[in-house]
Amino acid sequence: MKVMPKDKLLLELMKNFIKAIDKVEAVMIYDRQGFLICKNALVETPRDGLDEREREEVYGAFTGTVEPLLKKINDKYDIGELGLITFELKDFHLIFLEAGPEAIVLITTSYDLEINSILPYCYLIVEKIAQILEGKFDMKFNTLTIPKFEVGAYLDEEILKTAEKTGNNELVIERQKKEKFFKLIILGDSQVGKTTLVTQFVKKQYSADYRPTLGISITISRYYIQGFKDSLIRFIIYDLAGQEFFNRIRHIYYTNAQAVFIVYDVSRKETFDNIDKWYEDAKKNLKDVPFVLIGNKIDLEDERQVSTEEGRNKANELKISFIETSAKENINVQDTFKILGIGMFFKEIPDDKEPVFLL
Repeated sequence: MKVMPKDKLLLELMKNFIKAIDKVEAVMIYDRQGFLICKNALVETPRDGLDEREREEVYGAFTGTVEPLLKKINDKYDIGELGLITFELKDFHLIFLEAGPEAIVLITTSYDLEINSILPYCYLIVEKIAQILEGKFDMKFNTLTIPKFEVGAYLDEEILKTAEKTGNNELVIERQKKEKFFKLIILGDSQVGKTTLVTQFVKKQYSADYRPTLGISITISRYYIQGFKDSLIRFIIYDLAGQEFFNRIRHIYYTNAQAVFIVYDVSRKETFDNIDKWYEDAKKNLKDVPFVLIGNKIDLEDERQVSTEEGRNKANELKISFIETSAKENINVQDTFKILGIGMFFKEIPDDKEPVFLL
């Protein structure tokens, strides 16, 4: 298989990021001395009023000054390799993130964009950029696409509870040194692909051998957000059977879950029609937790019975997040779990809401 050069990988990744995230206007990657490595921007002229050459020079010089500032902040707050600073200017935002040891990523957005809502995406793209620059980006287990995660009520909330102001217009995320457990339950009709989603995320593999979950399957996955090497995220994933015989006791396993995936099969309309049942059952037991509606099996496009628009409208009706995936083709699987995990990582969870694990 032909390997794409780094510059082409970076350009494609940045193009997909700008396309997926409304109001992001440009992405630039500089080395630590402020020299441009790669860039991509909207066709429209960004609102900074600079022409292309001026923008490269001005932002390059700016990035060169941010490097010692990040070092100074890191010495104080011990942020690690992925510090973040934002600057609020008159008409737009500048977001600086470290991309491993080699580079700093500069993202410009329109002023009316709520930065908190895109931070999980920012950390996701910076992780991918760092992997590309370090030659560790494996196309077999990773993707250059940025999932269109339709944001619901949860991800609109304030997630920067741990942020520190360093000045009148600067913000930096303080590094958290702790192990975080997140209990995630996955609901939906039988044979919609719940178990396959989990297997693809945890083991990065697909099995065509269908074996229904009889009761409950519990899987533990662990990973770090790059740059937060001392802060481990552990997902304890409860894959709950969709068969009716399990209805009487299913709610027992909802206890203190911190996130819910509701999965349907885009090629089977009846699984979509049952979304309300799953949502209402979980909502009775879980109040203020993020719900994500997942339309799975988009690889079966010729057999599709539920359109993307129908899925989006249902999620909007329930005020929850929405995304479409293919567990078989590994489309949006890794990034769906990661975006949720990153968002929850920066969200303060009260002590009395710590997960309870029933085994």
